[in-house]
Order: sequence, then C-alpha cells, then structure tokens
Amino acid sequence: MSKKTCEFLQMMAALIGIHSGVLPFVFKLIGRGASGLALPLYLPDPASLIVAGSVLVLCVAALWLLENAKNRATS
Repeated sequence: MSKKTCEFLQMMAALIGIHSGVLPFVFKLIGRGASGLALPLYLPDPASLIVAGSVLVLCVAALWLLENAKNRATS
C-alpha cells in the first residue's frame, strides 16, 4: 500500500470514529436524542453505547494498524 492510500484510510477511520464513536457519547451526555449525525443512538439505550464504544475501539485499532502499514510503505 502506498503512503497516500494509508493516509486516506486513516482519515476515513478517524472520521468514522468521531461520527459513530465519539458523537453518540457526547449527545448522550448532553441529553440530545437520536439524530442523523449519531446513528448508534437509534438503538435502545444500553445497546447504543455498546455499539458506539465498539466502533470507537475498532477505529482506534484501524488507525494503529494503518500507521504501522504507512511506516512500512515504500512510496
């Protein structure tokens, strides 16, 4: 994989992590209901936070793996 591809995939993983991982926690803390910006909030109460946490963990893992791949990339 090229460095540009890794950087693009890192950007996408970060955006998904913020969109579906961090925003649901923020919206839940401020008491805002489900909106189009935080799709996991359409689930019932405990499941929404479990999904948001899982998305956040998976995006952090993807960022870590892509950073390692970017360091190994040739160009």
